[in-house]
Amino acid sequence: MSVHWVIEQGVFSEAADRVIAALDGRGLPWSRYADGVEGARLPPAGSCALFWGSLGVAYGDDSVARRWRPGAIGDIARFACSAYYPPLRPLLANASCVLTTVRRLVNDARGELRSLGDPESVFIRPDSALKPFSGRVLEVGAINLAALDHGFYYDDEDLPILVSQRRTIGREWRFVIADCSVVTACEYEASRRGLPGVVPDSALALASQVAANEWQAAEAFVLDVGEVDGEPRVMELNPLSGADLYTCDAPAVVAAVTAIAQRLCEGAVG
Repeated sequence: MSVHWVIEQGVFSEAADRVIAALDGRGLPWSRYADGVEGARLPPAGSCALFWGSLGVAYGDDSVARRWRPGAIGDIARFACSAYYPPLRPLLANASCVLTTVRRLVNDARGELRSLGDPESVFIRPDSALKPFSGRVLEVGAINLAALDHGFYYDDEDLPILVSQRRTIGREWRFVIADCSVVTACEYEASRRGLPGVVPDSALALASQVAANEWQAAEAFVLDVGEVDGEPRVMELNPLSGADLYTCDAPAVVAAVTAIAQRLCEGAVG
């Protein structure tokens, strides 16, 4: 059973070229998908295919990937902060945090954040991995609905959010984890551009701890590690089918993830 890759056009342009070259090198079929365009080479519904592109198309309510098996790897709910923070808390950059809602934070920011030691500024991000707004640092006194992009990509004031102490982040690395092993990694900039160079042993050791943890987010996922106060810490986990690979080793990712997708397909058929 051959796994057909479906790559969303224009989402991860630089990494996509390397992934496509790796697919061609292994003789694996692939198609480009563009929103609203049904290409002639797209695999039929129900067939064995793996989607890679934007989060919404991979895991959203109207996910295109759901038409295939496995489609997108992993359950998006397992990538919520509230899902992976408990098992990984000792390794986290934001281990000291408060899980609340937009409404509660806006109505009583000081009260909601009392356990953080009455900070003047905090980092706020959605609990959901679908990221209805981007994570940001805000002064506590400036927290309001508009500052949290309410009304742009979400309207629910009861949206779960995570609030943590503000941290200074140095270098950052993206790791690909598959079947409880580190497959590849690279450094990346805040501008979301991959960088060449060797990943430090300390960052690799932390990623290996996450890969070996009894709790796993999915058969394959990406892990972001950042340098906090001179030490590597877990920044976040993201589902692989909706994540950029930057300058990670594309052939290694294709080999590992295709094997997982094929196994998931065979399991679904069985």
